[in-house]
Amino acid sequence: MLMTSFFLSKRPVACALMASLLLSSCTSSVRISSSPSQADVYADGLYIGQTPIRHKDAKTSGSLLDVRLEKEGYETLSTQIVKDARVNVKALVASPFTMFISLGWILAYPRSRNYVMKSLEAVAPLKVRQNEVMVEVQTNEAAGSDIFVVALENTPCQGVSEASVLEASVGIRLMKEFRVLERRALDVVSLEQRRNLTGLHDESSIVEAGKLSGARGVVLVSRSCDQGSTLTSMRFVDCESGALHWAVLAKDQPLDAVVGELFSRLDP
Repeated sequence: MLMTSFFLSKRPVACALMASLLLSSCTSSVRISSSPSQADVYADGLYIGQTPIRHKDAKTSGSLLDVRLEKEGYETLSTQIVKDARVNVKALVASPFTMFISLGWILAYPRSRNYVMKSLEAVAPLKVRQNEVMVEVQTNEAAGSDIFVVALENTPCQGVSEASVLEASVGIRLMKEFRVLERRALDVVSLEQRRNLTGLHDESSIVEAGKLSGARGVVLVSRSCDQGSTLTSMRFVDCESGALHWAVLAKDQPLDAVVGELFSRLDP
């Protein structure tokens, strides 16, 4: 009788501990940051604060979290975070004690996501005439800094079309004013990101990889064929703030002329 009373008296405590364990195992969180920081964050339509901020919920594995970032002077950024990036260790440990209920929460959010917001000043495209080089310089303060050169596209109307060739050609020319880092350092971070289910799928991920590699910025380069004319585009994006330092657009111009015009505008 005494033993029975003992277990009955402990039942509420055990139930409370079980409920606490279940609730804890069902939740996971993700740190949301942005470049620039202090952007307003909306999760599933609800305002949760400003970046950097941590979001936590008890959604089941595989669920989608709708995220929207807003900041004055920048484009609204809408994206989704999938709750399947890593194993939820708490749910794994708790599953034998909760009749396998926690298995529905076995996958968790990625530990963090950083998003690079585009300045509204960079949204309007430059218009360039035949055999012209247009340069827009917001600031030349990043001259001499560490950068990566990444070719987004290399499909000129004539000549070679390998992205690595374009990266090397532009990188060699930019070495006069910048410290161009080995692309392999960026690829190492890219590999690590792919393990976390992000990868270099978009410009935002490229800039984030550059930031993690210690670069001041990333120069995004592309060459494309438009109605028989080769368009060359270069943009310097700051890895920390997401700001655009300068942009170049040229039509039917060799790289030497494009980079030369850029340097003439960057020199004080």
